Amino acid sequence: MYYQTKKLLKMPEPKDYAEDIFMIISQPIMQKIYKIYNEVSYYIREFLDSEGFQEYKAIIIGPVTDPGIRGAKQISFDYYGREYKVMSSAILYKQLLSIANKKSGGKGKIYFFANNLRLEPLETANTDRHLVEFIQVDLEIYNADHHEAMEVAESLLCYVIEKMSKNEELKEIWECFKPYLASRGLKDRKELKTFSRPFKRYTHKEVINYLKDYINKNPEILNTIKNLFGYEPKELSYNAEIPWEYEWLLSYLHDEPFFIHDYPRGSRGFYDREYPDKNGILMDFDLLYPEGYGEAASGAAREYEHAKVVKRMKETGERLDKYAWYLDFLKKYGAPTAGFGIGLERLVRYICCLPSIYLSVPTPKIPGIHSP
Repeated sequence: MYYQTKKLLKMPEPKDYAEDIFMIISQPIMQKIYKIYNEVSYYIREFLDSEGFQEYKAIIIGPVTDPGIRGAKQISFDYYGREYKVMSSAILYKQLLSIANKKSGGKGKIYFFANNLRLEPLETANTDRHLVEFIQVDLEIYNADHHEAMEVAESLLCYVIEKMSKNEELKEIWECFKPYLASRGLKDRKELKTFSRPFKRYTHKEVINYLKDYINKNPEILNTIKNLFGYEPKELSYNAEIPWEYEWLLSYLHDEPFFIHDYPRGSRGFYDREYPDKNGILMDFDLLYPEGYGEAASGAAREYEHAKVVKRMKETGERLDKYAWYLDFLKKYGAPTAGFGIGLERLVRYICCLPSIYLSVPTPKIPGIHSP
């Protein structure tokens, strides 16, 4: 089925990884992708280190993990008689490390390459940007708000893209996967262009208005979405997350990265801070790639006042006893921080112009596929 050539005779599908993973990942073109992955990781660290961030070991397990993971299931196990979780996101620990770093005389700027596990819904297998196992580069900044975090996200992405734009091996990867892009709702590429700054910024409300207007003028797009994702498009709401299929559409309609900020309170977890003067609106953001590649990063200013966090937890039905260590930490040491997480595999996918995210790593864990 597969041959050791520079070009693929057939793009590997998810099920192929369960049948003969070695013949897929040993192909030279696939090894070039994995080399790009390594280089992107290097440049992320180079940028963050130069900006005064300190890297910490990523947290793998704990008594609780991020509850706000858009329908994905958490993984629980017995830890010497107590239930522990495998991290779906180490967001709570970012606040801990940032504040501890600052208190000890550091800058309060921290990051780690977090190994995250999420049992994603089966429907995410059709988004081409979800994996069960993935790396998220998580960072946090002491005494910062979401606008400052957005500036760092923008600078980081521009730095990595500028460095990778000089890589000649990318052209071979682009050419190899070019025939498979259009059917995945993606545009092909001749060069990796550096981005214009500042990135455009839209509020959540502005984006919902834009999407509703676009659909009214182009109703046929709903059939395109259904064919791409394999399900009926969900309803758009001013009080909820933007569905994945509409993030794709927004991304496809842009040629440069852009931010969406000020999401409604019901769309995010208790750890995202609410504006003091905008009831029900959060100080948070998503960064989206252009050309159909969807979400790149997600971040926010963190809620740090103990009473407010407890109130938010109760609103969402969280058990306070599970978060005992976190609530105790906030009560004693809580301070303003902000940060974000950027998916490493998604960034590699964008740079390599890959039809799907599972092509970015040698042993992908794809929702519903029992691969090695």
